[in-house]
Amino acid sequence: MRTIQQLPFAVLGAGAAFTVLWGVADPMAAYAEVKVVEADGYYIMGDGPEENQAVAEERARVDARRAAIEQAGICVESLSDGKMSKLTKDEIRTISANVLEVQEAEVTSEALGGTTIQYHCHIKARVDTSNITQQLQQDRWQLEDAARQNKELEEQFAKVHAELEEMKERYKTATEAEKQEINREVKRNEDEFTAVQWDSKGRELNNKKDYHGAIECLQKSIELAPKYAAPWSDMGYAYNDLGNYDKAIECYQKAIELDPKDATSWNNMGIAYKNLSNDDKAIECYRKSIELAPKIAITWYNMGYVYDDLGNYDKAIECLQKSIEIAPKDATAWNDMGFSYNKLGNYDKAIECCQKAIELDPKFANPWKHMGTSYYQLGNYEKAVECFRKAIRLDPDYEGAKEGLALAQAKL
Repeated sequence: MRTIQQLPFAVLGAGAAFTVLWGVADPMAAYAEVKVVEADGYYIMGDGPEENQAVAEERARVDARRAAIEQAGICVESLSDGKMSKLTKDEIRTISANVLEVQEAEVTSEALGGTTIQYHCHIKARVDTSNITQQLQQDRWQLEDAARQNKELEEQFAKVHAELEEMKERYKTATEAEKQEINREVKRNEDEFTAVQWDSKGRELNNKKDYHGAIECLQKSIELAPKYAAPWSDMGYAYNDLGNYDKAIECYQKAIELDPKDATSWNNMGIAYKNLSNDDKAIECYRKSIELAPKIAITWYNMGYVYDDLGNYDKAIECLQKSIEIAPKDATAWNDMGFSYNKLGNYDKAIECCQKAIELDPKFANPWKHMGTSYYQLGNYEKAVECFRKAIRLDPDYEGAKEGLALAQAKL
């Protein structure tokens, strides 16, 4: 079985790279090219409540980046067309957001009359098609989860923007006393907007494995918006990867306290408990995550991992089957189900699962090794040798495959 997985991040407001998994070959690597993307974003301030200029400029940058992501999506669609099941709009935007490398994001201002100022951001960015191809190579379920989280981030930006527009509309007919209160609301709105930006930056650093830097950014987000759940969850992610599992659990619990429907935090808290060898608590967390979001494949996979570790292979297979129902092209889940069938002594079924994993990802060494083990147990040593050798060709450092090959050759 592979390592249990925290749910991944996608970053909209900052240019981050994250790894998604998708099991296809790399036909485009030899044709990689860099495409230049230019886009414009705008934000108008004035003749309304008091606003901070620096925040107004940042709103223009976010608008420009959103437009640049749409353009990058054309490249993503062209490279993915016909090579796998059709990408959703959210998945395209997620990949686009993460391959976009912003080179320039200059903001200029223009007086439109009275106190009204229009801030204009012109973004110049690059898109390396090899980065798109790399992301299209890996497992679909991580992309789906990243797309879901990216959508949540977009929705948070949209919520803050909609609240600001509503305040501006009220300001037009407000009394002086009401205008003062609206100004205070706008300040809180700007803090929330900046908090989302710091959270986005923290996610970016998490993806780059700069966990201490991520924690600093996320703490700033929490200071600005103490009731915003996402940075607590993201900070738990950082502490978990730093090996501070107790602190990670503390952060996830805070995120869940603020947002009881946060399935991601429940899943990731399950991982922290698993890392503390508290399997019962881990399963409890996974079940809560599934109750809230039953269509997240990775949570079913993680729960299967725990049951496999406990030696409950029937239950592990049940969870892996659920994962595969949601993400049928996940080669690793097929491989691990083969592993569990192997442990149960159902070698024919194990071979069938491993063959499916290989069909989905021919460069995946593990199923070749597990299939070799099944053939060995069935007494087909020649076939076992063939499988072990294939696993070693794909992964020359695969000690388990080397040991299996030695045993099979000795039998021959």
